[in-house]
Amino acid sequence: MPETTRRDLLQVGTTVMAGAVLTPAVQAGMEFHSPQVHGSQANFGHTMLFMDEYYEGTLKILGRLRTEIEHVAELSARAADAIQRGRTVWTSMDTGHLPLHEHKANRRGNPGILKNHQNFEPLQKGDMVFTNDCKRSVLDARQRGVYVVCVTTNYQENEFRPVGFTDSTHSNPDGLLLKDVSNDILHSHVPYQQGLVHAPEIPEMAVCPSSGTGMGALFWMINAAIAEKLAEPDAAATKQSTAYLDALTYRVQQTGKDRGRIFEVAVEMALRILGGGRWFVESREFAGFSSELLSVASGPRITNWGDWDASQQQNVLLVNAISPAFADEVRLAQEKRAEGALVIGIGPAILDGVRPAVRLIDVADFGFDNHSPESGGVISYSGAQGGICPTSGVVGNVIQQMICAQWLDEMVRRGAVPYFYMGGYQEGGAEYNSAMRLFFERQGF
Repeated sequence: MPETTRRDLLQVGTTVMAGAVLTPAVQAGMEFHSPQVHGSQANFGHTMLFMDEYYEGTLKILGRLRTEIEHVAELSARAADAIQRGRTVWTSMDTGHLPLHEHKANRRGNPGILKNHQNFEPLQKGDMVFTNDCKRSVLDARQRGVYVVCVTTNYQENEFRPVGFTDSTHSNPDGLLLKDVSNDILHSHVPYQQGLVHAPEIPEMAVCPSSGTGMGALFWMINAAIAEKLAEPDAAATKQSTAYLDALTYRVQQTGKDRGRIFEVAVEMALRILGGGRWFVESREFAGFSSELLSVASGPRITNWGDWDASQQQNVLLVNAISPAFADEVRLAQEKRAEGALVIGIGPAILDGVRPAVRLIDVADFGFDNHSPESGGVISYSGAQGGICPTSGVVGNVIQQMICAQWLDEMVRRGAVPYFYMGGYQEGGAEYNSAMRLFFERQGF
């Protein structure tokens, strides 16, 4: 009996593949230009290297966020006024993986201006909230006198995506939309499909997630603007949010200079995994990085699966960091490289002007600078050592997603299409992932 293929999986019926149509947005996103790296010919149904598509998609998100700067300033002025009147400004704009860690109060560089919350009952008249939620309790809070700002996310039904795309598990009770529960709406400019790479070999979804970029950048822009308004009440509250976005955009652009080395590491990853190796990801100090490559919507199925010890010399380990020499991460990289694994390290080259003697990016086979050398962030703030509003989370994630995107490209070139998770928020996503599991385990990558 012939072995079941990906084509068989995609033909198992409308129950599994409900809603998985190639939308006009996807079709538009597949009009690429010719690649410029190593003279490669990306001729497997696409004409742009997948890492380039992810990179350019990221810059589009950051560019579109510039249209939100004036709106952020208005909302930040309102937030500063609420704080000065003794009220609380809350945040639950952290739906997803990286944002859940990036927006925590104890995240290095967080000024603690916004208070994290899960339930809406504690929010009282005069308070303000930035949230991804859209449900009855949000509406109730607004009716109590809370000023509600809804922030768009790919994970939640809203009026800015095609009708019928969202699975019932992520639709809004009572048919509520953002305009029904909020006083104001901010756009994160994360595409509703989450992924930025449109691989013709995976037509059912876009892959390589981007919510960490749009949500993270917007969160720190808000913090920068509120901090500015609190420090200088007469300020326009656009200077620091613009400064943050400028710094973040520049640092993402700097990663573009590493495209050649990303290409090289992706080729080596593909050869090792096709040789039976496993791909593991770790981030010991800041768990947000590994969360963006583990069981994430539009992310790869292979990561941290299987027996590491079965083929140590073929394995791949990616370690992503916010410090240049966090002891557990450096030790892990050294240990696994000694076993013969391919080790990829991402992190800052220096921190607050100090260059450690043994850095993660030095002990790795391939080290990538995240261009984020501050212990706190890029915005100066009285009493905050190292500043506030970091770029390390967003930039570090962009680098690892570019690596993942190009690894996919290299696998496709070799006739080996990997499996990716479909978002549970997409209609048919849970059924797709359940049906995909058996095929993935047979394939092994």
